[in-house]
Amino acid sequence: MARSFLLTSAIFALRAAAQTSTGFTDEKTGIKFQGIQHDSGYRLGYAVPEKPSTDFIAQIQAPISNAGGWAGLSMGQSMVGNPLIVAWPNEGKVISSFRLADGYTNPPVLTTGKQTMKTIPDGTFVNDTAFSYTFLCSNCLSDDSSLGLVISDTLNIMGWAFSNKALTDSTKASAALNYHDAGFGAFGIKMSDAASADFEKWAALAVADAPSGGNSTIPSPGGNSTTPTTPVVGNSTAIVANETYDYIVAGGGGAGIIAAQRFAESGASVLLIERGGPSYAFTGDVKTLPWNDTVSMYDVPGYGYYLSDVGSPAYCADTADMAGCLLGGSTSVNAMMYVRPQARDFNDKWPAGWKWADVSAAAERLYERNPGQTYGSQDGVRYDDGAFDVLSKFFAAQGWTETDFVKNPNNKVDVYGHPTWNIANGLRSGSVRTYLPLAQKLDNFKLMMNTDVVRAVRKGSAVSGVEVKTADGKRVIYNVKAGGRVVLSAGAMSTPRILFNSGIGPAEQLKTVASGNTGVQLPEEADWIDLPVGAEIKDHPIFTVKFKTSAPLAATDKKALITPNQTTIDLFAKGSGLLAESGQRLNWWSSVNTTDGSEVFFQGTCNSPEDDTVQMKVYITHGLKSVGSLGINADGATTFLTKPHMTSKVDTEAITLMMDRLISMTKGGNSTLSIIPPTGVTNVTSADLITSFKSGSHYVGTAKMGTKGEAGVVVDTDTKVYGTDNLFVVDASIHPDLPTGNTQAIVMVAAEAAAARILKLSGTPSKPSTPVASGEASPASSSAAPAAASSSAAPAASSAAPAPSSAAPTAVPVETPAPTPTQSSTPSAPAESAPAAKPTSAQPSTAGKWERCGGIGFTGPTTCSDGWKCVKQNDYYSQCLSA
Repeated sequence: MARSFLLTSAIFALRAAAQTSTGFTDEKTGIKFQGIQHDSGYRLGYAVPEKPSTDFIAQIQAPISNAGGWAGLSMGQSMVGNPLIVAWPNEGKVISSFRLADGYTNPPVLTTGKQTMKTIPDGTFVNDTAFSYTFLCSNCLSDDSSLGLVISDTLNIMGWAFSNKALTDSTKASAALNYHDAGFGAFGIKMSDAASADFEKWAALAVADAPSGGNSTIPSPGGNSTTPTTPVVGNSTAIVANETYDYIVAGGGGAGIIAAQRFAESGASVLLIERGGPSYAFTGDVKTLPWNDTVSMYDVPGYGYYLSDVGSPAYCADTADMAGCLLGGSTSVNAMMYVRPQARDFNDKWPAGWKWADVSAAAERLYERNPGQTYGSQDGVRYDDGAFDVLSKFFAAQGWTETDFVKNPNNKVDVYGHPTWNIANGLRSGSVRTYLPLAQKLDNFKLMMNTDVVRAVRKGSAVSGVEVKTADGKRVIYNVKAGGRVVLSAGAMSTPRILFNSGIGPAEQLKTVASGNTGVQLPEEADWIDLPVGAEIKDHPIFTVKFKTSAPLAATDKKALITPNQTTIDLFAKGSGLLAESGQRLNWWSSVNTTDGSEVFFQGTCNSPEDDTVQMKVYITHGLKSVGSLGINADGATTFLTKPHMTSKVDTEAITLMMDRLISMTKGGNSTLSIIPPTGVTNVTSADLITSFKSGSHYVGTAKMGTKGEAGVVVDTDTKVYGTDNLFVVDASIHPDLPTGNTQAIVMVAAEAAAARILKLSGTPSKPSTPVASGEASPASSSAAPAAASSSAAPAASSAAPAPSSAAPTAVPVETPAPTPTQSSTPSAPAESAPAAKPTSAQPSTAGKWERCGGIGFTGPTTCSDGWKCVKQNDYYSQCLSA
């Protein structure tokens, strides 16, 4: 999910401590610029008149060529909310466009304002190693930061970024950008230092670009370009694969993998299609770590917050906010919070048949395979736990109760405890590790990666299959058998795209698809299905509060994780240490009652970002009222029509009450915390703490479940899309409400329940499943889709991570049959193991010294070697200690 443009607060909350500018003269034009010349080879300069009014001149240079990449600048102190200018080489020319970023989404072309760019040819070139773009930016100075650069009387903080990876389509000025992993940063510039009496002379060097490039006063969707946009060929060129399936599942995320495995377990033939590539090392990700060649960065729990520091995470380039485009979806790139839902999360707004009493059995099936845990490190030691020590005492002094959230998921008021993580045996867990290996043992299951499902092929109410786009741009149609089913599991921000492309959704969005640039061929308009796809999207907004501690608190620097020392490396090889834990250190939950009678819940996620400092991320969760709407643009990217955050006065009242309470708690005589006030504030109030927030990227409700005609409802209680015979949705899109905690666990619970309901429908294909020969699995394909689904393995992929010689014996995925019309036996899955430098071929009959010997979910030896005794540390972990 390779995402084009990631705007994280850590990266682009530009700081005043940024590098300051220097002056330089461009040799080719003679223009004197003030800007930055970075060690990476990126260069950015500005020139303005002595009395700035509307225009400036800028030059962007970056060490990228026609091989691919892009470079850009921000006309303001943040990449979010300020116009961006991006440029890249294409066939010896430079393409550029104005963009406007509003979050994690790929920034769309800016279509408001009167900004234009005119190229200065003498300063614009493309060669074998770099490109340069020098231009006059007219109407680019403004009093409105959303329309242009606002010149500060003191210091402007300017952002920059570039990528050296090829764009998917570099011919269009509206092209989706990829992640800026080649370099990014910020610098301070006094615009008075960029002023020159020669500005008008330099501006006269600019020439208007060719009209074919769309260089208009208000940028067209094509933006400012020296090359015309080439339409994408539609499905008229698609070939039809010669294999058919009982089930085609579109999306190999947390929900899609669960559904696909359960369908395959029933004996039905299943094709699971994932648009991204492998994630965990055992799935074929060959980008292992320099200090451990058995794991990728996605395997390592300690990298949950630092994927962008370690590598280039696979984020989607065409979604309205952050999502994962790789095997496992967002479960492979998130911070591993795994909050078991409380009963109310289902009971309050889910329809009949989906209350907690109805889905609790599905939850137990999930938890048996994928329990989650609160301890992280396999050796039973909680590393870097100072923040918990400080905060637990703070909350205990307020009368709150310490709670094990795995054992007591319904306790969600005035409680705190250790975070619940989707970690097992020192590795990131999830359906990739606990369900996928079981499916890959069956010869009736196939996985295809790097293949994007474009649409469901539909005539009237009947869906015959899916059209996909392969990595090399080919279009292929895969069909289902008679009575077969298509299940969309692409996530709350991508499943709507597939529905729109299938002629399902509001007419306005379908018309955008029909007139857009993606080449999607919709059904005849008479066959369009008018459903409110995207109309009721919800998310958890997150408010960040920092506190100073009166008790000493030592924080762990992220460098200790990104470049671990040998002790940390050795501990990780045993499934232990800092890298076996995610980044949270304490969670709390509470609720407030608003004047309209609502109870609104809050989650607090806490850690220590620096010494003597605690950070709380305060989420508004269950009971939240705000909704937004999601649509699609001409380039096929989903985009917010209305942002879903803080649109309700009830939510504003609720967060105000919660912040008032936190402030009051810190003012108590026994408090060890004091709020760090925002800049310029001395007497902190709740209003000061809620001026800004960020998205939780926990989106639900874009294809809600319920009764047709209700707000946002798209699917029935069997998850079937209204108006279709055999099209289903199984992912966060169908959730009618937000849960009390992070969405990962509840999405997996609902997927278990949905798969069981779909399998119980009349006409479900069922036959005995046939295991692959012992020791083999149907491996993940990373090749572009041919006429038939590929079963060729990704390089060096096996169906399980290597079992370490130094680690404890490891647990296997638990095979818990879903209730289906017929049951079939499934062979045991490969062992899920902690990473190590060297693999071993077999488990020992006894556990060695310091190794794990018991605990919930453990299936290895419970007897220790001579001289050692198995000692219980907690319900989840027992360890061999010296007798």
